[in-house]
Amino acid sequence: MTAPRPSVDVEAIRARHPLPEVVTAAGIELQPRGHGYMGCCPFHDDATPSLSVDGIPDRFHCFGCGASGDVIDFVQRTLHLSFLEAVNVLDGDQHRERPLTIVPAEPRLHAVPDPVVNAIPPERAFEINQLAWEHFATPVGTAFAAHYLHHRRGLNLEPLTNEFDGQRFVGHAAHGWATLTEHLRSAGVNDDELIGIDLAMRTRGGRLIDTYRNRLIFPITNASGRIHGFIGRDISGHPAAPKYRNPTRTPVFDKSQILYRPTHHPLAADVQVLVVEGAIDALAVASAAAATGTTHRVAVCSTNGVSASPAQVRATLALTPLPPRITFDGDDAGQQGTVRWVAEACLEQRSPVLATRMPAGTDPADWLAAQGPQGLRALLAAPSGSSGEDMPTTVVPGRDIIRALLYKAEDPIRDAAELIATLASQLPATESHQLLRDSAAEMTRHGWNPRDTYATAVGHALREHPTPRPSLWRPASAPSLI
Repeated sequence: MTAPRPSVDVEAIRARHPLPEVVTAAGIELQPRGHGYMGCCPFHDDATPSLSVDGIPDRFHCFGCGASGDVIDFVQRTLHLSFLEAVNVLDGDQHRERPLTIVPAEPRLHAVPDPVVNAIPPERAFEINQLAWEHFATPVGTAFAAHYLHHRRGLNLEPLTNEFDGQRFVGHAAHGWATLTEHLRSAGVNDDELIGIDLAMRTRGGRLIDTYRNRLIFPITNASGRIHGFIGRDISGHPAAPKYRNPTRTPVFDKSQILYRPTHHPLAADVQVLVVEGAIDALAVASAAAATGTTHRVAVCSTNGVSASPAQVRATLALTPLPPRITFDGDDAGQQGTVRWVAEACLEQRSPVLATRMPAGTDPADWLAAQGPQGLRALLAAPSGSSGEDMPTTVVPGRDIIRALLYKAEDPIRDAAELIATLASQLPATESHQLLRDSAAEMTRHGWNPRDTYATAVGHALREHPTPRPSLWRPASAPSLI
C-alpha cells in the first residue's frame, strides 16, 4: 500500500524562509535594488547581475536565462532536488541521511561576512588554495579531467602538459558532499577559513559542505604560480546546474580584477592575445599553440564570461603591443559581449581591439576540436574586413565602435573623429584603412556624415596624430606562425 503524500503548506514555508536569506546563503551576493535585490544568477554564466530577488515578493527571476520561481523552486534548482526534498531542506527532516539545508541560522546579505574574509591573511589564503588544489589535482583527478576533456570536448592536453614540464592544468571535484572540507580540516584549516576562502558553505544545521562538487576544476593562478581561486565547470549534466561556478570575493580573489590565464610564459614582441569566454576555450587555444610550436607568440586569457571590468581590459591590453582579439562564442551572447569589450577598450581606454567572429553555434574549443591544432591558423589570421559563415573571421570592428560611441556622444561628428583618429594611429596601415572606411560607412548610415563632414573631420584629426606604425601582422600561412 502506497503511503499518502504529505501535504505541504507552501505559503507557510515561504513565510518561514525569506527568499533573500536563502539566496545569499547559497553564496550569491545581493545588492538592494528598487523593492528587492539584484545578484548574479547561479543558473548560467552571469558576469553582471541579472537575478532579481523579491522584486515581486517571494519570487526570483533571471532576466538572462529566464529561471524563476519561489524559495522552494530556488532550492530545487540549486541542489538538484525534487519538490519534497527541497521542502525537507528548508523545514528540516530528521529522518534524512544527509543534511542538505543551505539556509543560515542568521539572515545576511552577503554569502561570506566581510570580517571573516578580512581576518584571513592573503598568505594563508594562498596556502589553503594550494592545499585544495593538491586535493583536486591528484593523479586520479587530473587523469579523469583530461580524459573527460579529450573524449567529451576533443581537447588533448598532452601537448600543453609536455610544453610546461608536466604542469597540471585541470583537476576534478568528486560528488561527495564534504570530501574537500574534511581533507582540509585534517590539514589544519578551520571552518572560518573554509568559508572565507569560499571552499565550503554552512548548512542550517551547522554542517559544512563543499562549494565545488561534481565539477572540473581550473586553478586561477598568477605569474608566480600562486592560486587565487578556482573555476568549477559542471559535469553532472543536470539542466538546473550552473554551468560555471566562480569564487565569491575572498582575500585573494576579486572577479573584477583577475584574468584566467592557463599559462604565464614569456611572450614575444609580436604576441597575439586572444580573449575567450571560458576556461575550456582558453585551454584549447593554449594546447593548440603548444602543438604547433607557437606558444611564445600566442597568449590567451578569459574573464570567465563575456563582460570585463576596466581593470581586466587594462591587464589584457598590457599583454601585447598589438590589438587583442576578442574571440567569443558564435551566438548572441558572444556578439553582445564583443560590443561591451569594444566599448570599454576603444571608448574608455582609447586602445583598438580586433573582433574574431566564430561560425554560428561554435566556440573556439569546438572549432579546434573539429579542425585540430592547425585550426589555430584561422583564429590568428590577419583582419580581412569581411565575415564568413563557415570560418572564423577577424575584423577591425569600426561599425561596432561607432554604434557604441553614438549612444553617449555629445557631439557625434567631433567625438567620433577624435576617437577614430586616436585608434587609427595605433594600427598598421591596412587595418587603419579598414577602421576609417567602416567607421565612415556607419556614420553615414546614421546620418552623421553629410557631404563627407565626418570624413573631413577625421582627416583633420589624423594630422594631429603620429603616422600609423608599420604592420606587425604576418600572413596566416607564414611558417613561423603555425
